[in-house]
Amino acid sequence: MSYVIAAPEMLAAAAADVAGIGSSLSEANAAAATQTTGVLAAAEDEVSAAIAALFSTHGQGFQALSTQAAAFHAQFVQALKSSASAYTGTEAQAANLLGSIFAAPAITPVPATGNPTFTGTPSLLTRLENATLLQVVGGFFKLPVVDNQLLTPGSPLLWLFAHTSNIPGISLIDSDSPPKFLPLLLGETVQHTTYDGMPVVQITPAHPDGNYVVAMHGGGFLQPLLTSWIDYSMLAHQTGATIEVPMYPLLQQGGTAGVVVPKMAGLIESEIAAHGASHVSVLGDSAGGSMALASVEYLVANNETVPASMVLLSPVVDNSWSNPDIASIRGNWLPPASTMQQLGKEWAGNLPMNNYEVSPLYGSLKGLPPTYVYAGSQDLVAPDLLLLQQEAVAQGAPISFVLANGETHDWLIVTPDTLHYWPQIDQELGI
Repeated sequence: MSYVIAAPEMLAAAAADVAGIGSSLSEANAAAATQTTGVLAAAEDEVSAAIAALFSTHGQGFQALSTQAAAFHAQFVQALKSSASAYTGTEAQAANLLGSIFAAPAITPVPATGNPTFTGTPSLLTRLENATLLQVVGGFFKLPVVDNQLLTPGSPLLWLFAHTSNIPGISLIDSDSPPKFLPLLLGETVQHTTYDGMPVVQITPAHPDGNYVVAMHGGGFLQPLLTSWIDYSMLAHQTGATIEVPMYPLLQQGGTAGVVVPKMAGLIESEIAAHGASHVSVLGDSAGGSMALASVEYLVANNETVPASMVLLSPVVDNSWSNPDIASIRGNWLPPASTMQQLGKEWAGNLPMNNYEVSPLYGSLKGLPPTYVYAGSQDLVAPDLLLLQQEAVAQGAPISFVLANGETHDWLIVTPDTLHYWPQIDQELGI
């Protein structure tokens, strides 16, 4: 088997060089033409005339040959240019093909509008994951025995979810600390601190730049997944920001909105006091996205300084889960909406469901920092995020949205399509 390697930029450069040679030859031929095609006889005798005619004939022949060579040269230059363009086009097509397989191109955030639309197409790998792995996860949560366990306080399953860090094997997937190989691989330091009695995991990169991100993980009844720890660790490694991950009390540990949201707001406030608002941003996904938005609303309501920016990935903005359009969502891997409704009631505790600490959709959006919301059309939270868009327009809130067609819940945490988005999210976090 033979291999051909082509560098389009080298082909293009070669075409330019050959074209330059052709121009020089054409100029030389033109200059020589008058002197070689009409040679005058040295004298009036027959010999001189014959010699002059011979040289003139050769000159004319050379010019005819030069004309043919110029035509060939022009064709050769065009062939080089076409080859360069062809290879460039092929490379672009290959890049697009690889992108469609491994990760869909990033969608640029759009300020809230009155007519939101979902755009783009998931990558092939994400579509395969949605059809296989996430279907298995969704099928697990939909099993009657699992559903009953989730809704039974003190059940073995809820106990297991709260203690996976102590179970070999499972702790790699779901844990209260990054797997040891991540900080070793990336040269990071992991410290365990506390804020107001709440454990906080601090991921410090090898070369910290003074920026801090308070990252609130999703789950509500789960500890951070391995994918979350990978994202947080890579975020620190690639940007120099220090990541603060609060280990909030889970639902089965007494974690309700009235307990968790003020504590999260206090953590953000303490980071701002220590480092300055311009150096602090907030990231939250799923249940963590709900806490993040509610916490910043809490800061605004209490006239406290807000962080520089906020990014919310598939945030739960209404824990009543009562939007009738939720029934139209297909392919989602969360527990059924009926189960989410019961979990939402537990999260509310003694607060009404429309209290902004429980459901931040009902809070004031005025005074928020620049905020970026990511959602997918097959995300169970999507219908409520469209309502959040309407509220953002009505209140003039600085919220921009990425609405990705075909993506499911927390797709920026659990699917390959996250690859093209994190550089964009880094900028939105100001790091």
